Amino acid sequence: DGVSDLMDRDADEEMLVELNQRRQDMLIELKSYERNAAKVTANGIGRGGAQTEVSGAIPRDTHVTSSLEMNPEIQSGELVLSTNNDTVIKAAIMFAEAVFEEESRFIFFPSPTSTARVPIKPPRDVASDVMIKVLVSSRTSAVYHVFELDFKMPRFCMYIPVAENVPEPMSSVTFRIPERASRVAAWIDQAFMTNCSEGLSIHSDELVVSFVSLRDARPLLIKMTGDGSGTHSAGAGGRMTIRTENLEVAGDFVQELCTGLGITELESTADFPYDMETFRNVLVRVDEHNAVRLKLTADVADSSNAVKAFVIKAEDARILADMNLMRRMYGELFDLNRELIMEHTKRATNHSELLLALKEVNQMIQKAARLRMGRAKTRIIAACRKAIKQNNIQDLFKILNFGSST
Repeated sequence: DGVSDLMDRDADEEMLVELNQRRQDMLIELKSYERNAAKVTANGIGRGGAQTEVSGAIPRDTHVTSSLEMNPEIQSGELVLSTNNDTVIKAAIMFAEAVFEEESRFIFFPSPTSTARVPIKPPRDVASDVMIKVLVSSRTSAVYHVFELDFKMPRFCMYIPVAENVPEPMSSVTFRIPERASRVAAWIDQAFMTNCSEGLSIHSDELVVSFVSLRDARPLLIKMTGDGSGTHSAGAGGRMTIRTENLEVAGDFVQELCTGLGITELESTADFPYDMETFRNVLVRVDEHNAVRLKLTADVADSSNAVKAFVIKAEDARILADMNLMRRMYGELFDLNRELIMEHTKRATNHSELLLALKEVNQMIQKAARLRMGRAKTRIIAACRKAIKQNNIQDLFKILNFGSST
């Protein structure tokens, strides 16, 4: 019991010390607030007053806004941070996954103003929530006020709309969508930060929008036409064509479109000649690596049999006290062992290259599957794997392009 009481007293003392320390910290913070409040009162600071430079305090109604603007000149976006008065932004800390290399970025502004621009260029098309901590103060103050903001980056913010004619990509994916053009345009406005829905009639069944990527200057064309039914019912839709030379971008667009509009089933027809030609070369590489693998396996089997024969002959020579023959057999065995090591290196290299090629095959199947939704997406993966297993290349390309081999 005495030991237990002693431990309880130690715990109480530690808690008391911690509470006293917190009390001191809060008193210091309170005095700082009181000094700032006194300066505000003495200098008569009001809404947006210019006296913030004198006192070092900031008005109570200070707030920070954020927006995203795309800048084609620097091929990047700019996160614009602004205050509503004469306070200045001295630094900012941003946290976001898949946007920054190390998931965070600190920016210090040597010449602070009330508006700050931060270049931001996501490496991939992914929607992300950016948490921002903005350090705001008066121009002469050494005390920073931290404002926390949350900014949601659209998935396709790195694409800017273009009004002039752009080269039409040869590759495309086409599908029928059970939605009005006006609703599709509203989704495009949200995903691409555009205003293409303005001026579009709610009963319109046609939509044409062109974009250019700030990453690689590749065009992205979106076209929707009516299905020819002439109806404007809730279930009316149209045929949509996405033209881009990037198969991955097309898949991202289809998946995001289906998620945004609540589409659970979608069939499509793909036409990506460059990607298909690249995929054909990958399949050729797979066949070559497989042929090399079989040949090397056969060579290793022959060498293994030779090793057994040399070992037996060397042991027989040792038993018969034929030292010359024994040395010759072990010499042959040593040379053969060195050849086996070299063959193993070849097999390991060929195996690594084969795995990389098979990985590209799997990635191609996944990219093609992302051009569909629901059961069609699952079906195309199973059908492609079956065609590869049967070595039916012709059916494989039909499945990738049309969703089935028939």
